[in-house]
Amino acid sequence: MQKNYIQVQKTARYFTIGELSNQTQYIWLIIHGYAQTAESFISQFKGLGSNHFIIAPEGLNKFYSRGFSGSPVASWMTSLERESEIVDYCNYLENLVQTLKINDCSPCKIVVLGFSQGVSTQTRFINNSSFLPDYLIMIAGEIAKEYQEILPDKLASIKSLYLVGNEEKIVSEEKISAMQKLLEKANCSFETFTGKHEVNESTIAHVLAFIGEINSEF
Repeated sequence: MQKNYIQVQKTARYFTIGELSNQTQYIWLIIHGYAQTAESFISQFKGLGSNHFIIAPEGLNKFYSRGFSGSPVASWMTSLERESEIVDYCNYLENLVQTLKINDCSPCKIVVLGFSQGVSTQTRFINNSSFLPDYLIMIAGEIAKEYQEILPDKLASIKSLYLVGNEEKIVSEEKISAMQKLLEKANCSFETFTGKHEVNESTIAHVLAFIGEINSEF
C-alpha cells in the first residue's frame, strides 16, 4: 500500500463583529479552541464596542460534538497527518489576514487572541508568517510544542498576556507552570481570571485592562 497526497481547495468560514472604519481602534483576530465554532466563540466579544473590529476564523476540521449526533463543532488539527494540517491552517490564516489587509489598517492596534487549542494554532501561525500583531493573548492553552524548549524571538518580542482561570481543570498545573517558566523571560504578563476553562467577561476584562495599561505608557 502506498500513501499519496493531493492538494484541493476548501471553503472556510469566518465571522466578524463590527466594521472597519475611521473609528476603528482595535482589530481582533480570535482563534477558538477544540470542539468549538467560530460563531459561538465570537459571541463572547459582542460587548467590546464600535471601535473594535473582531474576526473569528473557524477550524477546517468539523465533527459532531457527541459522536454521531449533537451540534457540529470544529478543531484546528489532530495528530493524524499533523504536519499537513499545520501547513493547511497556517495557509488559511495567512490568506485571511492578507485578504482583509489587516496589517495595512494603521493606526489600528492588532490583537491576536487564542483559547485552548487556539494558543498553539496562533503561535505557529504568527511565527511562520510576516503578519505581526501588537498584542498576543494566550488563554488556557499551550504554545506550540516545537517552541516549548526555546521560544522563538518573534513570539518573545510581542507584548503578550497569558491568562488562566482560577478553576481551570483541563490544563494541568504542570503545563501551566511550564508555560509560565517559558514565558517569564519574554515580553509577557501572566495573570489569573475568575472562571474555568473558558472565555468569559472576567477574561475579556483582564485583556482590556492589559491593553489599556500598555497604551497608557505611550
